[in-house]
Amino acid sequence: MKSDQQQSRDEGPVWEPHVQELKKFTRSFSRDNMAKVVPLDRVSTTLEDVKRNSESLMLSAHSTFQKLRPPSMEGGILVGEPKKVEPLTVSKETSTFVKPGTPRRGYKKQNQRGRKMRRARSDNTIVKPKVSEELGPPMYAKDTFEWFSSLGSRKERQEGSQLFSFQLPSASELQEQAKLVHSKSAQHFERMAATLMTKPKEALSSAQQTLSNCQQNLQLLQVSLQQSFSEGRAVVEHRLQALGEPGSPFTSGERLQEILVQDRERDAMDDMSPTSVADEDGDASAKRPLGPFQRQVQKRREHANKRLGSSLKEDGRQITIVTTASLPWMTGTAVNPLLRAAYLAKDGSKSVNLMVPWLAKSDQERVFPNGMTFDSPQEQEVWVRDWLKKRTGFCPDFQLTFYPGRYAPEKCSILPVGDPTKYVPDSAADVAILEEPEHLTWYHHGKRWTDKFSHVVGVVHTNYLDYARREEGGSNKELLLRHINSWVTRIHCHKVVKLSDAVQDLPRQTTEFVHGVAESFLKVGEKKASIGKEGSSRFSKGAYFLGKCVWAKGYTELINLMSENKDKLADDLTVDCFGTGEDLPAVKSESERKHLGLHFMGARDHLDESLHDYKVFVNPSTSDVVATTSAEALAMGKWVVCADHPSNAFFSQFQNCLIYRNSDEFVKHMQYALTHDPAPMTGEDRARLTWEAATERFLNVSELTEKDISPHPISASIDTAAWLTHNTLCGVESLRAAAGAGINTKDNPESLLDYKPHASGGGMFDRTL
Repeated sequence: MKSDQQQSRDEGPVWEPHVQELKKFTRSFSRDNMAKVVPLDRVSTTLEDVKRNSESLMLSAHSTFQKLRPPSMEGGILVGEPKKVEPLTVSKETSTFVKPGTPRRGYKKQNQRGRKMRRARSDNTIVKPKVSEELGPPMYAKDTFEWFSSLGSRKERQEGSQLFSFQLPSASELQEQAKLVHSKSAQHFERMAATLMTKPKEALSSAQQTLSNCQQNLQLLQVSLQQSFSEGRAVVEHRLQALGEPGSPFTSGERLQEILVQDRERDAMDDMSPTSVADEDGDASAKRPLGPFQRQVQKRREHANKRLGSSLKEDGRQITIVTTASLPWMTGTAVNPLLRAAYLAKDGSKSVNLMVPWLAKSDQERVFPNGMTFDSPQEQEVWVRDWLKKRTGFCPDFQLTFYPGRYAPEKCSILPVGDPTKYVPDSAADVAILEEPEHLTWYHHGKRWTDKFSHVVGVVHTNYLDYARREEGGSNKELLLRHINSWVTRIHCHKVVKLSDAVQDLPRQTTEFVHGVAESFLKVGEKKASIGKEGSSRFSKGAYFLGKCVWAKGYTELINLMSENKDKLADDLTVDCFGTGEDLPAVKSESERKHLGLHFMGARDHLDESLHDYKVFVNPSTSDVVATTSAEALAMGKWVVCADHPSNAFFSQFQNCLIYRNSDEFVKHMQYALTHDPAPMTGEDRARLTWEAATERFLNVSELTEKDISPHPISASIDTAAWLTHNTLCGVESLRAAAGAGINTKDNPESLLDYKPHASGGGMFDRTL
């Protein structure tokens, strides 16, 4: 049986019947008819086109079949390797299929003849395509359409067979892959185990160290217990010997109470060493070391005190006291801070620096009494120290520093010029005591006081709200000033100490009278008391009042009381007034107009001998926070007649202080005081008025807790924002001048002596002089 390929060759190409029919059709026409119907050239060209298209179609079909045909098919199973088939090309010279690399024949001759073919006159003129044996399997279809259908079926069978053709990996390849996976997994688990064991190893090491420390501590505890037990046994035996046997008279309640009192007195001894205690017999000269448990308790207490906050009782503290006035101006903010500095530095355990304002000559003439002036800060310092020695009787060792200031007559106060913190070196910036903190920081532009110092305490001396209330538009000024005072004290103070509750509420406030009286006033009182024992009269004069002559310092109340009760008081009742001030002419004029018995004697020191013989000190002021003059009058053994006011709460506990609540009580107290001698001062009253007691009260009340030093983050953020706002506003010269700070007062002058205050310094809220 012939193969399909051989049978296809015998039968000829599939287009052969069509060519024979076409030849028969052409022979049926003569040459003339052909010329009439269609030109022979056109027929030849058409046949050539049909031939060319057929060859292209066969070439495309053959290429597609070769690409899709499997290498070998046996029962539908794919075997063997595919055979590489080189693509066929069509020769331009012979119009036959050729392999790549076959030399082209007649290429040059064909080019010479041109692209136009000669007319086909017979079968010999038609070149039959020569199909290579590698073209593919024989065609089974009788025509082209059946051949393409067979080609599509082969393609579908090939795609179906390729979908299921795959090759399984060998056993060796699977083993290699398993070994690789096992190696990677082992490394991963080793790293995880090392990581998980790190923390337990560290914990085990720490536990071993802790166990070792515990063993050492137990050994030390054993030694300490043995020592303590031996000491305790000796103490018990000593107590038993002192008490006697049970049931004996020596075991009575009185004896036990006596021993307990001795123990308390021994614990309170001031000269007790921190590392020793007195013997049990109460003899302070014989001391024994502290036991181990006592030392541990003492260490814990010291550590707790350091951890909880800051205390001025600690030795070595560097204290800077800043005030708004200086001697020889005899005002409370000049005298009391000076005495506070002297008594804080008295024992020598602390470094004290007192900062006072330095005034230009023009301001000195307006402020200092009797036209007194100084050419240099050193000259004024000599005068101040000499006055302090006469007042206290000792020469304290403290530093006196001056900062530039200017007198503001519309405020009756001295205002700082520039930033006073720049005059304190950072190495000495430990504790700051701001006397009148609101006054010092109204216009402060510079470093925050709590940033410069680690411990800042403000002491409020003056009731500025009462001053503002008395001026024109007083209610509005009072409201504004109230908020400003709270603002600046919150920014610059860790704690605020009010001398009395006469002033407004302030942030972080506490109330305590921390002023005292100099020893010289107490000596005057002792002298007067000794005269009374002899039977002679101690006082030869009547009533007096001492204070700066401004309406707000009590002169308004004094004139009103004297005029309202003129008929009730004795006709010869007079009150001598000592002091000078801006309102002195107006006060004099008002007193003369109402025909009051007020005599104005000028400025005088309260310790002046001419004032010793006055019996009654009248102080009707309700604007003071605490009147220092009232405390000095009590110390000299006088009667003090004052109003029922928070500023006098401290003095109300003294028997020589007469408090009145209305004008009728004022008349009664005045009449009684003028006709009776005051009682001699007791030892308890005398101790409360001393500066030693005042200093102790100040040290106690000024201690800071951990919360005072490190407030809540939200509170600290609010304080910082408030400081930034205030500092920014005070940095604008035009705003400073409008608010009353003065012209050119923001920056520090190059030297104290070069500063010259500007003539006009009042602000929009200040009174008009």
